[in-house]
Amino acid sequence: MEEKRNPIAIIVTRFGEIKVELYPKEAPNTVNCFISLAKKGLFDYRKIRRIAPGFVLQPSYSDFEDERCAISLDGEYRNNGFPNDIPFERGTVAMGGEGNVASGSCFFITLTDEAGKRLDGGYAAFGKVIEGWEVVEQITALPTEKVDIGIPGVDVNEPIEPEYMEKVIVETWGVEYDEPVILG
Repeated sequence: MEEKRNPIAIIVTRFGEIKVELYPKEAPNTVNCFISLAKKGLFDYRKIRRIAPGFVLQPSYSDFEDERCAISLDGEYRNNGFPNDIPFERGTVAMGGEGNVASGSCFFITLTDEAGKRLDGGYAAFGKVIEGWEVVEQITALPTEKVDIGIPGVDVNEPIEPEYMEKVIVETWGVEYDEPVILG
């Protein structure tokens, strides 16, 4: 019997595509949520809001200011008692969040192995960049300006000229993924 292939997310930008392998075995509900939002077009033409050099590239830290993206999930990570063994290293894709709750839309890409060590076990890792790292580098090299979001210790730099994710497409190889279980 052929083993099921992991879904591949394609983040389309003006610089090219970033391909992310998603890991539904390790973070099933997080992957379900990402696929659901992508299928609904809720990641399309979204401004990239956070570049933290040497740390993360995060398209949004505020649910894209869209209540349809304001989704909370039970955090699928070790510090929340969930056996997620995806290593945090350069290229790991995870959801932001706080405490035991993960965001359903505020994903980020870890930029270095060192940054990964700071994040390991405390965030819902659900994928890995497998192609297009040069696109990530082009985006993170853009001129930015510091934005005060009122949270001490959170470094937010936004591109001076707006930069967008044009579209996010997910290839599921014909497999249907469930809608996510959302926290009330």
